[in-house]
Amino acid sequence: MDLRTDYFRAADEAAVRKVMELGGRSPAETFESVQARGIDPTVVLPHLVAALREGDSPVKDGPDRSVWPTGLQPWDPEAPGTAVDFEDPWMTGPWVVELSDETRDALAGIERRRLPQLTSQWGRTDEVKNVERIELMRLIHQLGVLARRARKDGQHLYCVLAQ
Repeated sequence: MDLRTDYFRAADEAAVRKVMELGGRSPAETFESVQARGIDPTVVLPHLVAALREGDSPVKDGPDRSVWPTGLQPWDPEAPGTAVDFEDPWMTGPWVVELSDETRDALAGIERRRLPQLTSQWGRTDEVKNVERIELMRLIHQLGVLARRARKDGQHLYCVLAQ
């Protein structure tokens, strides 16, 4: 499955949920965003954060929590023991997760002079090794700009994932 992953900044979870409840438009169309097709916030992005922190392995500080859909996840132990509804929003998406402020701040620290090194280091990650280097460098730069603006405005970073 090839997920569309768009990163965006917003004031808070309530603002994101309001957009999701209205339907029709993705929060990536409503808020300032960066398209990052296939850059999963829990698996792929932590490798970039590790490179920023000059660590050897990905840091497990991906999304803190799910913002959308709301309600009990079908696989939660507290969920009723009924058959899984494959039309349930938890199964179909879109899904929105909030990134930790630590991740936002790490991305906000991206410096232009480090772009070639970060591109090379992150580009060795299995999930992005087939991405053109110029595209990867552009994405790193765009994520840094988005994160700096979010931090400056006291906002948080989110990722919307859709099929």
